[in-house]
Amino acid sequence: MIVVMGVTGAGKSYFINQLAGKEVVKEGFSLDSCTQSCSLIPVTIGQSKVMLIDTPGFDDTERTDSEILTEIARLLSAQYELGVELKGVIYIHRITDVRYSRSSVKTFEIFKKICGQNALNNVLLITSRWTEVDPATGADRERQLKDKFWAYMLGHGSNISRFHGDRPSAVSLVSQLLQKETVVLQLQKELVDEGKQLDDTAAGAYVSNSLDKLKQQYQDELASLERLKQDLMDNDRAMKRQIQRDWEVESARLGQVQHEQVSLQRPVGTEVRQEIRRKRSGLSKVLPFVPTVVGILGMFVNIPPGVTDIMLGWFADFGANFDLSELFAF
Repeated sequence: MIVVMGVTGAGKSYFINQLAGKEVVKEGFSLDSCTQSCSLIPVTIGQSKVMLIDTPGFDDTERTDSEILTEIARLLSAQYELGVELKGVIYIHRITDVRYSRSSVKTFEIFKKICGQNALNNVLLITSRWTEVDPATGADRERQLKDKFWAYMLGHGSNISRFHGDRPSAVSLVSQLLQKETVVLQLQKELVDEGKQLDDTAAGAYVSNSLDKLKQQYQDELASLERLKQDLMDNDRAMKRQIQRDWEVESARLGQVQHEQVSLQRPVGTEVRQEIRRKRSGLSKVLPFVPTVVGILGMFVNIPPGVTDIMLGWFADFGANFDLSELFAF
């Protein structure tokens, strides 16, 4: 298995579609995310059968960071619990970005904390969209990434490469990771081996701390509105009504932040282990290992309908011949 991460619009889905040889996941060309949940895409690279995981960006327009981290954490916990080999993680960044945005900084920090220092040798940092930028400008931005934003990871074993937008380039990049030893990420150790709650992990604590700052901001704004409302004269009713509406908006935002923090207070590794045990008890004992594992992973990741033919071909290679509806609800 190889996990693909990056901000919204970096080209994760396009990269995976190139590897699959067809459009199996929807691609987006705007700041709105097309990848709403983690998706599993089976591809064949040479003689190797590889499960790729397409992930939503942490700057998703529809979902919160805590929701996305929880989904990724559940998937990684399931993969580790099932004994599926993880060869590495790919992070894709647009070379067209004029500057390293705040959302890029946030996403990359969470990414680093998911991986952990001991896994950085299995991390491949990829720049995309080289055809959309002047070569000299792109080289300057690449140098800045190497010297500043990605310097720590590159200094601890990660590699940087360019994706040239076609299948041979994508295959070449993935092949780099397939030669690596299997890796266990820091988030997996924290959740599965140590049994931590998600908010006690490095990645979860980073998201929770960001929510703390937002919570304080909303609390300060609510207090300011309360003081303003008290200072107004009784006959200024129109202004008081507007302040009340603003107060309700800020109060709702504060409630959402508090809800997000509570959602991180869960032992994801323990929950996943229990779910896997229940699923295993309901599967046929005669199913081969690979279909069984993929069927269980289907509880934690989206299996796009467009990959069913690839999946059937895989299962046939392992001597399995059955209706996929036995494992998945498409």
